[in-house]
Amino acid sequence: MKKQILVAIPTLSSGGVEVSLIRFITELSKNKDLSIDLLLLEKTGMYLKDVPKNVHIIEVEYIDKMYCYNNKMSDIKNYKSILDKLKYLNIRLKLRNYVNKSNWEAYYKLILKYVKDINKEYDLAIDWHGYGHFISTIVADKVKAKKKAMWIHDEKNDWLIRVSYWLNSFDKLFCVSKACKASIDNNHASLKDKTSVFYNLLDYQNVRNKANEKIKTNYHDYELNLITVGRLEWQKGYDIAIDIAKKLKNASFKYHWYIIGGGTQEKALKALVNENGLTNEITFLGVKPNPFPYIKNADFYIQPSRHEGYGLAIAEAKILGIVCIATNLDCIKEQITEGENGFLCELDATTFANKIINVSKDKKQITKIKNNLTKENFDYTNEFKKLYELMEE
Repeated sequence: MKKQILVAIPTLSSGGVEVSLIRFITELSKNKDLSIDLLLLEKTGMYLKDVPKNVHIIEVEYIDKMYCYNNKMSDIKNYKSILDKLKYLNIRLKLRNYVNKSNWEAYYKLILKYVKDINKEYDLAIDWHGYGHFISTIVADKVKAKKKAMWIHDEKNDWLIRVSYWLNSFDKLFCVSKACKASIDNNHASLKDKTSVFYNLLDYQNVRNKANEKIKTNYHDYELNLITVGRLEWQKGYDIAIDIAKKLKNASFKYHWYIIGGGTQEKALKALVNENGLTNEITFLGVKPNPFPYIKNADFYIQPSRHEGYGLAIAEAKILGIVCIATNLDCIKEQITEGENGFLCELDATTFANKIINVSKDKKQITKIKNNLTKENFDYTNEFKKLYELMEE
């Protein structure tokens, strides 16, 4: 009899968590002894098309849709009667009050009362998202499973307080790096016995194949082409990247920096580029379903993040043989050995700018790193043993 597995995530919109999920379920779905359901809060997102055909997608259902997690105050227009409008307004104001008071337990519990149970029993249920999201409470409270696991994607984990009430429901916390595990173990000692490292799966052959797609962006031979991929959020340090770019320009260094991604800081970052007179040096390419040709055709991959869980885009750049210069974070040090397969840098704009300039001049070192990357092992499929062992416990 096939083992039944459920994997949950809010949506399949753009982001490293979603990318890693697609790779995870794609590889997992190759096991003919498994039956996989993918649970979504909402069946939307650019990666829906990439879900394997033998993975069954289900959506969270509600007893009363007025309590839907994705509802907004503006949705009041969908109700015609005054009584319905007043009821909806009362619900949203009550939920907003909980959020304003950071009472996440009450906030989630109120919505959870109106979520239907998932009428199926699983051998393993996985909350892939983590980050203290509502989907974690659904896996904990509305899914029947012999074992449950939560994925931890970031070494910064203060968000765990949002779902602390439900953490006892999870048998395992899989961390995407040793640094993530260490952070949980050090900051949440009661969870230490539940933590384990599970590295992100890298579909390295698919990355290399997709990198051959033709693109319209013109890279220039007379200047260094830099690229960064990731959500336009504070975590990723794009404001620092703009400061780095300004210092490169002031040093008369010839370069162009391409940025792929979307996020809440997009408008502010574009304004910062304009204010610093960098419109000829920085190009925002937006969200790209296939960022790999852009990475492959760049000279350096730059990652000035404030914190990460693993650094999936760095791994992808390495797969494509691109020299990476990234923040000297514990999780990134698990991927990069200074001067051997990339470069590490303290999170300071001047230091980063100098590093880029100095590395670009050392052609011998660049050749060495590129040669080393061709020999690096990117196959982490043996990590699945940890899942199978959990189900057998």
